[in-house]
Amino acid sequence: MPFDGFTIAALCAELDQTLAGARIDKIHQPEKDELMFSIRMAHGGNHRLLLSANPRWARMHLTTSRKANPPRPSAFCMLLRKYLEGGKIRMVKQSGFERLVMIDIEALDDFREWAIRRLICEFTGRHSNLILVNPETGIIIDAIKKFGSEVNSYREVLPGRPYVAPPGQDKLNPVETNYEDFCAGIWNHEETALSQALFALFSGISPFTAREICLMSSINPALPAAQSGEYELGKLYQQVKELLHKVQSGTSQPSVCFHNGMPAEFAAYPVEASPRRDFDSINSACDYFYTAKLDALRLESWKTNLSRHIKLILDKAYKKRFYQEGDLKSARDQESYKTWGELLTIYAYQLEKGMTEAVVEDYSSGEKVTIPLDVRYSPIQNAQRYFKIYNKSRKTIAHLESLMAANQLEIDYLESVLLSIQQAESGHDMEEISEELERDKGGKGKSKGKRTTARTVPRRYLSSDGMEILVGRNNRQNDSLTLKQSDTQDIWLHAKNIPGSHVIIRLPRKIRSIYDVPDAALEEAALLAAYFSKARQSEKVEVDYTFRSQVRKPGGAKPGMVIYDNYWTIVVNPQEDRVTSLLEAEIKDP
Repeated sequence: MPFDGFTIAALCAELDQTLAGARIDKIHQPEKDELMFSIRMAHGGNHRLLLSANPRWARMHLTTSRKANPPRPSAFCMLLRKYLEGGKIRMVKQSGFERLVMIDIEALDDFREWAIRRLICEFTGRHSNLILVNPETGIIIDAIKKFGSEVNSYREVLPGRPYVAPPGQDKLNPVETNYEDFCAGIWNHEETALSQALFALFSGISPFTAREICLMSSINPALPAAQSGEYELGKLYQQVKELLHKVQSGTSQPSVCFHNGMPAEFAAYPVEASPRRDFDSINSACDYFYTAKLDALRLESWKTNLSRHIKLILDKAYKKRFYQEGDLKSARDQESYKTWGELLTIYAYQLEKGMTEAVVEDYSSGEKVTIPLDVRYSPIQNAQRYFKIYNKSRKTIAHLESLMAANQLEIDYLESVLLSIQQAESGHDMEEISEELERDKGGKGKSKGKRTTARTVPRRYLSSDGMEILVGRNNRQNDSLTLKQSDTQDIWLHAKNIPGSHVIIRLPRKIRSIYDVPDAALEEAALLAAYFSKARQSEKVEVDYTFRSQVRKPGGAKPGMVIYDNYWTIVVNPQEDRVTSLLEAEIKDP
């Protein structure tokens, strides 16, 4: 993502104009490498300026996001409050065309006199930093990341040390470079592609921007630099200068391009990739891009951590089922003891105490059966001993079957939760799932009636024949959708015998028979039920459907668990192209 010289130039031009004379109201440090300035405008209104020295997400832009602050501010945050709170922003300026920004702030010093303090923002990847400097002396006051000569032999970033800018990359400044130097520099990289040569020549240009400049000039970015002549270089040089002028003057159109529905890159100019979204300001583009990216990362991390936790519990349940099945098999193997006891009772007159075994004829099959005997007991006592073992095994089987049924219900529930996590699309979805697990943990009464998150709404679709189709997002929502939000005459669908979402087709009251339900609505709802189930990757999925009146929830059942009667089954393929069309046509609530 190109937080490069072009982006920084556009941001500085926009922020210098927007924040000139604005007062810093409050300073917070929500992350260890991130600052948030609450800024009150001179003409009214407020802004939040985010400054981040994160190794991966170093950036600077106005934001609408709010973040929770730690209960105790860091020492650096307290120092910034001392020196900068109540001060006025006088200048936001880029250093050369590098990824360095200087923010000059005029505030009262210890002697109650107005003095300038300079906050230097270095957006240099893993070496990014935020450093407060006295511009009159060039001495560092403090930094969000401090290090000495043992870490970096080139410079020290410590209070009381003179500020030294990061080492340059021996590249040309595109603002100051003339055409002759440009051509000579490109041809010096004749063994590389033209976009790579442009990246290697100029400071402040990312590989993405170098490629975009080539595309804007209608030149193949992969063209070898050695094969580029004055025609190609002239167009390229002219395009660089035009783009510089537009970005620095604020006349360029910032944009964000997408891949698989997610923001992929952003720039201070219209990117050539499609699809893309244009923005009125580079601050808005940055805020949108980074918010979406970081939300997606947080969501993925949340899903990974919660899935890992659920899988650990599931593994224990699977292991318990394995051992229970073994115990059940052993108990059922003892059912033959009943037959042995009966045979010993029948043939007792032929047997004597002290025999080690009895060979008798099984009256049901006619085959010879060898029955081990305990020499200490009579034949009748041996028979009674086998009856006793058999009766004990019957109780064991009943107990094991009860335990296995309960364990299987737990497995089914956890698998459905795991599916909900995998299909979660936002932090709100994950909050509901986490809340569901908390409520189910340790008894239902502990947090009953206590909601800390906003309820999301089911996914909504419209069938090709105009029927509304609703799809639950998680178990709690499945319960609500099926038992509260739907009418008894609506159609209810669910993938057969596997975890999945509850699906409802809202039917007009005039439809009273299942045979009057439009085929298209039924097929499309079944496709959605298959897609939002564990069998999403299968080509043949059985989906049960019935009237909502046939669905009920047993007492004490887990969230999302229901039973149903008098149903029909339809087989669908969730890999059909129709599924993609349905998903793209989802009705989003405003």
